[in-house]
Amino acid sequence: MDLSTLNAAQMQGVTTNSKYTRIIAGAGSGKTRVLAYRIAYLLDQNLANPSGVLGITFTNKAALEIKNRVASFVGNVAMMSLCTIHSWCARFLRMECHHISYPKNFTILDEEDTLLIMKDVFASYGRLRSDPLIKKCLNWISKKKTEGFQYDDIKDEEYPNQEMRDFKNFFHDYQAKLTEQHAFDFDDLLLKTIEILSDEENGVAKAYRKNITHILVDEFQDINDVQFHLITLLMSPDCELYVVGDPDQTIYTWRGANQRIIMNFEKNLKALFQNVEVETIILNQNYRSTKNILITANHLIDHNIDRVKKDLIAVNDEGDMVTHFSGNHSSDEASYVVNTIKELHHENVFFHDIAILYRANYLTRELETQLNFHRIPYRIYGGLKFFQRKEIKDVLAFLTLLVNPQNDISFKRIMNVPHRQIGQKSVDILVQGAHESAQSLYLYVLEENTLPLPKAKALALKQMVQKMEKTKMEMANSEPGQIPELLKNMLQNLDYEKELDEDPSSKEDRKENIEEFFRSMEQYFAAQNEPTFEEFLSDCILQSSQDEVVDGDFVTLMTVHTAKGLEFDYVFVYGLCEGIFPSRKAIEESNKGLEEERRLAYVAFTRAKKRLFLSSNQDYAPMMGQKLRASRFIKESGLQIFENQKQYDTKNIWEEYRKRNAMSGKGNIMKKNNVSHWEVGDKVVHDTFGSGVVEEVKDSLIVVHFDNEKFNRKTLIASHFMIHKV
Repeated sequence: MDLSTLNAAQMQGVTTNSKYTRIIAGAGSGKTRVLAYRIAYLLDQNLANPSGVLGITFTNKAALEIKNRVASFVGNVAMMSLCTIHSWCARFLRMECHHISYPKNFTILDEEDTLLIMKDVFASYGRLRSDPLIKKCLNWISKKKTEGFQYDDIKDEEYPNQEMRDFKNFFHDYQAKLTEQHAFDFDDLLLKTIEILSDEENGVAKAYRKNITHILVDEFQDINDVQFHLITLLMSPDCELYVVGDPDQTIYTWRGANQRIIMNFEKNLKALFQNVEVETIILNQNYRSTKNILITANHLIDHNIDRVKKDLIAVNDEGDMVTHFSGNHSSDEASYVVNTIKELHHENVFFHDIAILYRANYLTRELETQLNFHRIPYRIYGGLKFFQRKEIKDVLAFLTLLVNPQNDISFKRIMNVPHRQIGQKSVDILVQGAHESAQSLYLYVLEENTLPLPKAKALALKQMVQKMEKTKMEMANSEPGQIPELLKNMLQNLDYEKELDEDPSSKEDRKENIEEFFRSMEQYFAAQNEPTFEEFLSDCILQSSQDEVVDGDFVTLMTVHTAKGLEFDYVFVYGLCEGIFPSRKAIEESNKGLEEERRLAYVAFTRAKKRLFLSSNQDYAPMMGQKLRASRFIKESGLQIFENQKQYDTKNIWEEYRKRNAMSGKGNIMKKNNVSHWEVGDKVVHDTFGSGVVEEVKDSLIVVHFDNEKFNRKTLIASHFMIHKV
């Protein structure tokens, strides 16, 4: 393989003989390239067998990119494990979960599924299913698991507070329901893997350590203590560990990432192994951004203390100056961004080369209004993922029951899809019957001769599960490549299209989504060496927001967290206002919060290749009770607060918008709805988003979960004229 295109630091990183290697890879310095070359080098020089290499990435997209690069150098890499840590654990558990008395046909639950289970737990204690503590309890459980605690590790005396004692009881019942349904949540994938590997008597860890000779970890700055513990459990004394990361891009401490793991890499390893000497290689030549963009980013991150000191060195030319715009109102800021995009497009810039990044999803309302007004195509990532859309969740529920009939969450989802006149009363009757017979809902319906329901409803459910059982038998006698067609036929036999007919306006889009789902299944079975249906379902659940990014000529809107690892020619960092970015909440909750917010801004700035546009506004912020001002990050980046402003006259735009609203019967956009009080559980109707339920009330804002999957969950001004209380 040809290594001549590597610079000196990259060459050192690819060809090192060190047993333990830490690559500090600055943004745009070619870390993915180095990681791919390193794996290819090990295989090409016969320093490792493909089956002995375990590569851990942050997203499935990154894993696929690295695997394709390695394959282009050395050919077939089918035996090599290169995936996210959750995906690896899922595959591990399919083979080894019998050691903890779990069946291999377990189901992985996403956030929506775990929420439904916790609602059942709260209901069993006589609490409301809309209790705002449900999400708080789930977050608490996830935090405990991220810290490495399972239910049995928690002691009663640690919680004198009644709420915490209640949470501990809910934790017990939540975990019991997961076990009953042969299910794991995301955190369990790691904890159960660790549980099996930590039991030296079963011999599992010994077998894996014997096979794994090289572990390579991408985005090492964002791993947590549990993940690091898992990695070290897989290491024999002879195993080589190669990690790539950048402490300046640690942006996930709020979900457990521990920056000290990469910062104190040698110290951490010395606590576990003998004769540890770590080689640290710094990649600081940036091939992505212009010199002016990097000067701005370097100025900003230099204000952080907790870091490995380095400055990115630009390979590219100086490029255009970084600009900052501050509008009087949020509409001015949005107008500036949209009009600048129009100017770029008139200069033959494609929309797909442009990204708008922001700290939080709620900031997009004004942007979306003006993008729509100017007919600029855009797509939002980081909100509702493809595999969370209603029709895809429906299909996944049907397919999950084919491999795991114990999954009551899936059965409850599809028992009335398409409509079979099954109301909540019928559901409660079935749940009671299944409980008394010690069966899951699916098996109860399948095996019970006489269901305690009206004849028509009982017959409809019986026919549904019988058709699914027929498909299950056909799958058992078919080749993997035939499975997608069998499943399409099953949906057709179940009359699922009737469900799509319920909303004619979105029917075609939803049909296309289902077709795309089956295309992805066909591609999976064609690409995998030994494909299994269970692993395909696991991969669907374990997709990240970045894995949803697809090609197309539209402007990309996403949070900075979602943009991590991506790059665009033209980047707008939107809403750079004090209290928003940096987030006031993040600063108040942690004494290290400001440094993390600064790292997040650094990540945002370094996504830009050719031009970087920063913007803020001075509008009144109801949540803060004051006018906004430009973020401290502007000055810290070496920019003047009002440098290079371009003022846009938005009067005509908004006059036209008011006229449009008036013609559609919506009235003046400045009207209020005259609703003086909102409570959690209130039903609402929004003129654009449709019907929904209030999930949270925050000062003058309400968080609404909408029935329409397209809009999902939005934070809105409580007094807005388009919102009506039902």
